[in-house]
Amino acid sequence: MARSIWLKVNGQVFDQWTNANITRDLKDFSGSFSFELRDYSRALSTFDFASPANAVFKLKPGMEAEAYVEDQLVLKGYIETVSPDIDEERAMVSISGKDKAGDLVDSTAAPTGPSEFNNVKLEEAVKRIAEPFGLSVRSEIDTGDAFPRYGIDLSETGLSAIDKGTRQRHALVMSDGVGGVVITRTGANRAPAALSLPGNVKASSGQFTHKDRHSKVIVRGQSEKAATVRDGRAAPLLGGSAPVKPEDREATDGSATERERRGVVASGEATDDEIRRYRPIVHLARSKADDKGCKDEADWRMRTKRGESEEISYRVHGYKANGRLWRVNEMVEVSDSFQDVFRDMLISRVTFLQQEDSGCETEIAVTSPESFDNKPVKGRRKNVKGRKKSSKKSKGKGSGGPLDGTASAL
Repeated sequence: MARSIWLKVNGQVFDQWTNANITRDLKDFSGSFSFELRDYSRALSTFDFASPANAVFKLKPGMEAEAYVEDQLVLKGYIETVSPDIDEERAMVSISGKDKAGDLVDSTAAPTGPSEFNNVKLEEAVKRIAEPFGLSVRSEIDTGDAFPRYGIDLSETGLSAIDKGTRQRHALVMSDGVGGVVITRTGANRAPAALSLPGNVKASSGQFTHKDRHSKVIVRGQSEKAATVRDGRAAPLLGGSAPVKPEDREATDGSATERERRGVVASGEATDDEIRRYRPIVHLARSKADDKGCKDEADWRMRTKRGESEEISYRVHGYKANGRLWRVNEMVEVSDSFQDVFRDMLISRVTFLQQEDSGCETEIAVTSPESFDNKPVKGRRKNVKGRKKSSKKSKGKGSGGPLDGTASAL
């Protein structure tokens, strides 16, 4: 079978595999791959009758890997796991790994410091975090004002340190798959073709849940701009001054406490009006935030959880449409009678598959288009009028009525 997907490991091309899987997912940050190969090298060292014709060096964790789809480089990273398997008839090895940005997911951001960046824009903070990992950073959007202080916890991962900033700027951060990190927003480009069932879709499956959704999402934080709301009436501290005795203290109206609270406490919230039960949740902002930053983070958390709870997966033949590969973070027109979806959706995951028994397929997961942006929702969660097919059956010759449940298998 001709290989539309192929793998290059340490510069050597591998085409002896039996199953291939390459995935890009907006929720997973970095791309991943898995391959199952015939391990001729191990077979030669085990079986006397093994053929040496296709022998290759042994695959090991840590080797550099490049994955190609239709001769296009889509992922560059490292092998993480090697799983050899043998029985009486064959020797196989399964390998899996992530692209280069995957190291940000499970490695500490700043093990030796610094513990904070001062007066940095989001893209500069991300660059400083990603640079030691050999990753480039580019921003496709205006990320807003600089952070007065961008704190980094001693043990937090690179992705965690990046995420707390992108949440406050309502930005989407993702790997480009080949050694770079992109700060962007969703749906700037359109997919190469529509998805239609019946039509070009071979299979469709969905999952809809309220498990991780909440009626109100609240984010509380702390601002460093306390002085801007204080009035300068604090008592001066003088050398040699004695503390005021409790019995000499004067009662106040509480206004000083309120001024102090407004100076250091920030809060924001977002409401998911589709959750009718009382299900609030509170998060603490993990970097210094004002009210706007807290509100943006609350809205981001609400939207992303809603998007994750509503996902439909489609399987189509091949890897391209109209000469272009399917890609994540593109808008696609969906017409699906079974799932009752007739509107634009956001491609949240793309998996390129090739198997010896089923050929070349792409699995495309879609979610509601407002899941990762800050634009008004308006009608984007509703089907487009006029696109939904009529459920009325033709009354002409040969028209079918209700399905006959008494039919037997042939």
